[in-house]
Amino acid sequence: MMVMAFKIGMVTIGQSPRVDVVPEIRKLISGDVEIVEKGALDGLTLDEVRQLKPQGANDPLLCTRMKDGTQVEFGESHIIPRMQGKISELNDEDVDLITLICGGKFPKFESSAPMVLLDKLFFGVLSSVTINGRLGVMIPVAEQVELGMEYFNELGCGVEVVPASPYSGSMEEITRAAELLNRQDIDLIIQYCIGYNLEMKKEAQCITRKPVCLLRSVLARYLAELGH
Repeated sequence: MMVMAFKIGMVTIGQSPRVDVVPEIRKLISGDVEIVEKGALDGLTLDEVRQLKPQGANDPLLCTRMKDGTQVEFGESHIIPRMQGKISELNDEDVDLITLICGGKFPKFESSAPMVLLDKLFFGVLSSVTINGRLGVMIPVAEQVELGMEYFNELGCGVEVVPASPYSGSMEEITRAAELLNRQDIDLIIQYCIGYNLEMKKEAQCITRKPVCLLRSVLARYLAELGH
């Protein structure tokens, strides 16, 4: 009997395909897996995206990239309906599972296929770790530092949040952020954006000699478990 590939739908808050993310995730998933990508910003121009500014203090700032790699920032409220639309499209394509490839905290989406909520998955992993000192967090832009503090203070440990864009095209910001965290009493470092990759993780590890947890690695290994 022919066994069909496990079909995973992935929704990015940016534009698809995420050539900077999905191939690396795919390498960490063994077996016969098909990945179908959708992007909440698909079909929009750079100028159109730049008009999607946050609507007040209660509209979280999100950071991602366009298809060509350009970093963009916008208010979450603008893309929630677009994300739901992409989730609905994936359901129509009969995927076995859907995941958001973003660690943001989003409202509940409607989906007939099971959905992996990356923020809940990642916080579940972190809550299983006893942190005696402080947690170091890298986030993409300085405007997200305060929100990052709110997110991770829930863990009940000291938190140091530093900005370092994974979309700048160089390792300089990662190196600088790791050096800053290295001067703090940090037990564990997390790179809290799907844009951070394995090379950036290695850079932070080499500088700090501390464990570093990467969002995309946690997601990939969980998807591998669900697929087999």
